[in-house]
Amino acid sequence: MTTLTIQVKDNDTQFLLEVLKRIDAKVIQSSKKQELLDGIKQGIKEARDIKDGKIARLTLSDI
Repeated sequence: MTTLTIQVKDNDTQFLLEVLKRIDAKVIQSSKKQELLDGIKQGIKEARDIKDGKIARLTLSDI
């Protein structure tokens, strides 16, 4: 058996779930821990991009 982790656009989710249902696949919901880790990874990437000048720094009005 193979386990896959995928990301799809919100409007494609229902279609994908129907396809998975037809092939008798088991849908496992993502864990809160993984969502938290993904958020931390994204934050670190954004901090590096700000440091490297790839994106603008945040201002008080942004917050």
